[in-house]
Amino acid sequence: MKIFKKGLILFVALMFFFTGCAAAVKSENKQENSNIKVVTTYKPATDIVLALGGKDKLVGVSDGGKKDPVMVKLDESWASKLAEVGSKKNGVNIEQIVALKPDVVILYPTKESDDTVKKLAEHKIKVISINPESISLLKDDIIKVGEAIGESENAKKLVDYYKEKTEYVAKKLQGVRDKKTVYLAGANGILSTTSGDFYQHEMIEAAGGINVSAKLKGGWNDVSVEQLIAWNPEVITSVMYCKDGSPAQIMEKKELQSIRAIKDKKVYQVPSNITPWDMPQPSSILAILWMSKTLYPEDFKDLDMQQGANDFYKKFYGKSFEELGGTLVGENNTRK
Repeated sequence: MKIFKKGLILFVALMFFFTGCAAAVKSENKQENSNIKVVTTYKPATDIVLALGGKDKLVGVSDGGKKDPVMVKLDESWASKLAEVGSKKNGVNIEQIVALKPDVVILYPTKESDDTVKKLAEHKIKVISINPESISLLKDDIIKVGEAIGESENAKKLVDYYKEKTEYVAKKLQGVRDKKTVYLAGANGILSTTSGDFYQHEMIEAAGGINVSAKLKGGWNDVSVEQLIAWNPEVITSVMYCKDGSPAQIMEKKELQSIRAIKDKKVYQVPSNITPWDMPQPSSILAILWMSKTLYPEDFKDLDMQQGANDFYKKFYGKSFEELGGTLVGENNTRK
């Protein structure tokens, strides 16, 4: 009996010892993760970091990034102190990045990025490249960024949320027999559109639409009036940054009056005023939800976009859509 008691006491003591060690290691790792310094070089990467709870880890962003409406509303004082280190279009300032002493730099893969990676590696700076131009790549890159910046748990939560919402949409679409043909107008105006290689194409398909420009290759493409008329889409949607791309402006174009979407007054614009939901970043799930409701309003009567947007931003950014200055510009913004 005495031997048993001594053994039991020893077992309990060891259990507390190892539990304490594990807790200490966990606490130490948490402290190390909180000290990680991150530089992003284009907007989708910045948005992923923010959505993973990594705001205070950011020390540098792409040019113009610190004036982003969401970042300013999150914390204007913090945003104003961030360094701007270049962009994927014009290249990054390696010397400035090195001076910030980041632990992680997130790049967009370009012809020049291999050289950038080598130069940063000389300073023992970790670099990851992401290009989430598909739904599966976006989810993979969220996990990749989460692991790199010490936010793996939040990354899993975000990916799970994304899956939950896309599964909700897919289930609703099971009853839809005739899918709507959709034309998405891009940055350069009504005659610019997405190819089948871009995230925006998958966004349309996930929402139950048929992208009329799916066979195009590359990124954004310029098309002719004749091609758009030949496609004759049932629905036209423009991105928020589309030049002269409001529904009213598109509806007024005389050369497009024969198109079905114009005739039926099915012309819309992705409605967020604070950030482009069509870009390959976490908030793009809201574009999928919005587009599915826009295309099939009878099937998505239960979907409240205002509440959905508020919940998403509150959950992943700490402030609701409205608290960040967000409004849905004319949901659903058909021009009748």
